[in-house]
Amino acid sequence: MHRTESESLARDEEYLLAEGEAQLAATLALMTGFGHGCCEAHRPAIACKVADQLQGLSGDSSFSPDMRALLQRLQRRWQAVSEASAAQRAPRAEAAAETRHPSVAHALWHAPLETLQ
Repeated sequence: MHRTESESLARDEEYLLAEGEAQLAATLALMTGFGHGCCEAHRPAIACKVADQLQGLSGDSSFSPDMRALLQRLQRRWQAVSEASAAQRAPRAEAAAETRHPSVAHALWHAPLETLQ
């Protein structure tokens, strides 16, 4: 049986990585998503997740001291990006909270469906 092109491509994207390498790969994927202009509402959360991932990686003893120092510096930069993104979004979030759907008790990443249509 022959595999389809999509099955072959999916197989090409499967990797067996050590834990630290997998975490680094996930962090790089998040950075790529952030850099490719993800939705403005998600930028603070993505930047925060990148900073968290980098903090975890900087404590990984399998990396050299120089690599851990680099990861710590990157973590501080991404933490600053996260805080700046959240600060820019705060006024918009407050305005959106005033128009919040009355039946929803928690914050949403988007307006309820009936208000989008």
